[in-house]
Amino acid sequence: MQSTIVANSDRHKAFAKCELIADVKEKQKNWKENAIIRERAKAIPHLGSMKGEERAERLDMDHIHIRFLDFLWGFVFIGPFSMLLWKKGNFVMRLRIWLIKLGILKFKECDDMEALVGKMCLELSQVVNYFAKTKKDSELGNIAGFFFADFPYVDNDLNFQVADLFAVDIDLDTKRFVKAKLDNSDLTASQACILLWFNNVAAQHVKLHAMANWGINGHLSLEDINPFLRRNSVVTAIYNYFGYSAFSRFFKEWEKQGLLSEGWNTKNPFLKCVNQGIKDGIGQHGNIVDLIPYSRFVKFIVKVRMIFMDEFAKHKDQFPGIDGEAFFVGTVLHSLDHCLLEWNLDDPLWLDVDDPKFGKMAELGRIVRAGFVEDVPFLYFNRRFKGSDHPFYKSVYEKAAKIDKKFADNMDTCIIK
Repeated sequence: MQSTIVANSDRHKAFAKCELIADVKEKQKNWKENAIIRERAKAIPHLGSMKGEERAERLDMDHIHIRFLDFLWGFVFIGPFSMLLWKKGNFVMRLRIWLIKLGILKFKECDDMEALVGKMCLELSQVVNYFAKTKKDSELGNIAGFFFADFPYVDNDLNFQVADLFAVDIDLDTKRFVKAKLDNSDLTASQACILLWFNNVAAQHVKLHAMANWGINGHLSLEDINPFLRRNSVVTAIYNYFGYSAFSRFFKEWEKQGLLSEGWNTKNPFLKCVNQGIKDGIGQHGNIVDLIPYSRFVKFIVKVRMIFMDEFAKHKDQFPGIDGEAFFVGTVLHSLDHCLLEWNLDDPLWLDVDDPKFGKMAELGRIVRAGFVEDVPFLYFNRRFKGSDHPFYKSVYEKAAKIDKKFADNMDTCIIK
């Protein structure tokens, strides 16, 4: 990933004298994998699968087969409430838009877009795109560089595009937007916000969904070993199906409602962005520890990941066929990414659908924020670490709560949103 950033930046004059690109070149020499963590996370083979040295060729979001009865259970006890969430969210958003147009309701614009962009970079899973930081004596100040190579996006003609490099600079002292570029084009804070939000939901967050498939095991034999894990695995497999194979089927309805422009359904550039994001995978990002003093999310994730892997190693016999890293991503990291999407963007209408370059992405971004980010209501089963009586989940929660209780309280044990 780092070599791609450097190579792509060389194609554009805007990055010719970039101090942060120079730091990417320097840091890539020192990146290495943590062998201890990988050993603790290594899966115990189960029924001939997940042999310790096996590696998947690529990530895949929707390839897990489950029994028809499990599929039926999900459609009865999860599907209706998931649909209720987005139906309600989008109805309320449409009503607000209508009332605002009539002048009955006043729209309150975001009063600090620069700070919102800072949150998008520092307090979401796309923080893994942090690759560089200015030196202490830099005239630029204490600036962090977030670089997205081979960046997938949708233009205002609803065509799928891939930019060589999307770059965002954030002042770490103020946690605010400084500047952003898409190849050679300068971007406003509002445009950067649209791109960051769309990227997180269409290319970054889906990687978490895809990787989570290596952290589940829905085989019937798990009913005797760890029934809680089996149910969580079934839920994750079903929700990944909802997110990848079913989501874009709603585009036609949203076009009729006026929430999407005509063309999203027929061209389906969203799925192309998803596939690009999944194909790119997750690059090395150990240097995010630099951001611990500046990011509540990074501080929590770095500390809890160590706790999680230690506890996983102790209880590994109860999690056969489970890769610990994928397990962490599909539970702790995925659920908190959803929470932060909700907490960071208070109002979906802050995404500017009238932007002349990126407004179409804002359309879909609004729909996702209104109906697909928050908790699914009326579920009859526990899906949190908090409240679980299984020793692994209980121990991880108790230790995580001492670091940040709000985050710990919202850690899910499966993908359920």
